[in-house]
Amino acid sequence: MKLKLAIILSLFFALSLSGCQTTTSTTLYRGAKADPKGAITLSAEQPLQHWQDTYVTIDYSYTRQGNQFNIDGTFAFSDGAKINYQFIRRLKLKLFLLDKEMRVVEYREVLRVLGYSLEDQDEFSAEFTLPENVVAFTFGYEGVLRDDEGFSNTIWNLPKRNR
Repeated sequence: MKLKLAIILSLFFALSLSGCQTTTSTTLYRGAKADPKGAITLSAEQPLQHWQDTYVTIDYSYTRQGNQFNIDGTFAFSDGAKINYQFIRRLKLKLFLLDKEMRVVEYREVLRVLGYSLEDQDEFSAEFTLPENVVAFTFGYEGVLRDDEGFSNTIWNLPKRNR
């Protein structure tokens, strides 16, 4: 009986520890090639700027002091997404740091959205130290949208990984 209790407690403890670990890999997109058209060249400071594609629109500003980088922004869905879909099941917005060849050096998830209307907006903020060879950044995302009849569509805009 004591052995059975010890095994159960050990399993419970192991499962609870694994739930605390992050499930987001920061190496999955390292070395991936970003589209230069969506890349933003780093400068010391940028007032409010706009980044948009078929599904997503982002208004952002950032400051850079040496290798310290701070970015704030507002995330919303583009009109194209709002026309065809009503709800977001989930979406992860990522910030990709790029070298001079537009390859991903590092990336961070800056916003996670779960289960709300496409009419809503979300704010994000991130602060971190830039690696030495970073000259630009871009946004990327992956998510699932749903229409009012329950049909879901997976959307993404991510750098191209080598296979």
